[in-house]
Amino acid sequence: MKNVIILGANGHTSQEIIPRLLEQDNLALTLFLRHADRLKGLNSDRVQVIEGDAREPDALRQALLGQDIVISTMGGMDLGDKMETVVTVMEELGVPRLIAISAGGIYDELPEPFNAWDKSMTGYTRPTNLKAAQVIERSSLKYTILRPVWLTNKPIEEFELTRKGETFKGTETSRASIGRFVAKVVTDPALYVNENLGISQPRTDGDRPAAYR
Repeated sequence: MKNVIILGANGHTSQEIIPRLLEQDNLALTLFLRHADRLKGLNSDRVQVIEGDAREPDALRQALLGQDIVISTMGGMDLGDKMETVVTVMEELGVPRLIAISAGGIYDELPEPFNAWDKSMTGYTRPTNLKAAQVIERSSLKYTILRPVWLTNKPIEEFELTRKGETFKGTETSRASIGRFVAKVVTDPALYVNENLGISQPRTDGDRPAAYR
């Protein structure tokens, strides 16, 4: 049985990841979040819900003990600090694999004029997302960092990837495509090891996402 935990499990992106992970019969899933009552209606004997705060090392130690893969969908202005705690505890416990959802734009890799528009809207979040990515890359973990841009609830699983250092493609990322990508890597953890990837939907190029045009 493969043991997988999602940190920040109450978010919209996590809700697209969870059902795709549970398609795998050989997987036991732990959901870690600050308020367990936010998750209701999960009827599976392969799912465990743990209430805790990722800023607290002791809570993380209890949750991460025995896990094979950690998926982080955490956000917030303290993400960089939380990721330092997560990485430290993972290394301490010998948990080998991390899949972390970051954000596009942290390297100014978005094409103009989309980059300028995105920065005007969410640029204040870039420093903490960048710090979190740097913490992960400096670690001894086998990691995959995923950089989506403007998130949609469109039921589209198709995606395209760009590597760190390449110009990002597109202006939108569906949460469904993140769910499918994460499930793919969990199925084969040897995929995309120590890679930092942009993810978006094909044919969404433009100066801003469709909803803002």
